[in-house]
Amino acid sequence: MTTSDRILAQADELLRRVSPQARELARRQRQRRQQAFLRRLRRGILIAIVAIVGMTVTGLFLGSFGFAWMMLTLLVTFFVLVGVLISGREPAVTQEKLMESELPALPSNTEQWLAKQRLALPAPANRKLDAIAVRLEELRPQLANLDPREPAAVEVRRLVGVELPELVEGYKRVPDHLRRDPSHGGRTPEKQLVEGLDIVEDEIGRMTKQLASGELDALATQGKFLELKYRGDEDMRDEEKA
Repeated sequence: MTTSDRILAQADELLRRVSPQARELARRQRQRRQQAFLRRLRRGILIAIVAIVGMTVTGLFLGSFGFAWMMLTLLVTFFVLVGVLISGREPAVTQEKLMESELPALPSNTEQWLAKQRLALPAPANRKLDAIAVRLEELRPQLANLDPREPAAVEVRRLVGVELPELVEGYKRVPDHLRRDPSHGGRTPEKQLVEGLDIVEDEIGRMTKQLASGELDALATQGKFLELKYRGDEDMRDEEKA
């Protein structure tokens, strides 16, 4: 990336931060980091309690429980807690990890991976990433109860976990000095990337609507069942009373 491209990317990043989509994306990322830290903290506290109990029982058993043993216990507990907080950090999301992600975690993992690619992408593509992040957030609830073996799940995984990362990585493999040169059909690699991201955004939206329509159909079917069962029973009871 040239110096001018880097300056433009930094300027676009500053503008992106003040947009509603960017603020919402930043809020979700902060929330995920806070939740991950709290999970590590809870785990560390539990392990620290176990360590304190273990050291106390050991000191009483050996008959050496005193001030020095208490200080040793506190020191061990401190290092255990710090070790858990440091070692428990989630590893960075890679392209390979995306392919292996559990289906419900795929949207958030993809969003995190895309956030790491921003500096390597042009400004128009980064704006598309904001729109895709919104689509991924809309898609996430629909995947919670979707069977991974369903054709729809396979289609989602292929688009979000394979084809989208490949599109981004394909652009990154193009040398910097060729990214704005017209190639096939007179389109630059930069324009091809933006158009590809636009297609991905539309496809994620289409998949979300299809999955949601399935939920709506199921809700309508359940409502019809309840209506036939309970209102039908009421009609029968009214006829018996008459």
